[in-house]
Amino acid sequence: MLINQTFEIDSCDDVELNIKRTSKLEYRISYDDEKDIKAIVFVIGGYGANANISFLDFDREYIAKNFDVVVVHVFYHCFCARISNNKKYSASISFMEEDLLSLSKILLDFGINPQNLDCKNSTKYYELLIQHIITLKSQGKLAQNYQAKFTSTFIPP
Repeated sequence: MLINQTFEIDSCDDVELNIKRTSKLEYRISYDDEKDIKAIVFVIGGYGANANISFLDFDREYIAKNFDVVVVHVFYHCFCARISNNKKYSASISFMEEDLLSLSKILLDFGINPQNLDCKNSTKYYELLIQHIITLKSQGKLAQNYQAKFTSTFIPP
């Protein structure tokens, strides 16, 4: 029978990127307990995308079903530094000090006064900008394929 298990352990900080780990390191294993296990296979999933992580489980389970192996998938340190449909693994968008200049510029381009813009209220300005763009598009005053270009920061959960 196929066995799936999830474990969370303490781990180290990312010294290369100078990021302190605040969450546990999660890894998942799959194996068939009716097979004579011949190897351990480590899978590095994600490949730059984790909007829907169900494919990671599918791949791990497929390999475990079809080969005499234990398959281990580790959710590596910055795996959750992207937007995902699963809140536990999804980064949130925030505007840091270095993002405010680009947001301020785009606000000015649309005639929105950014005079009081700061990190604490930036999300309100962002939402105001998005609503303004939606309104302009619905009125035919802005191309439907228009995309505002500014920076923000993904904050891991």
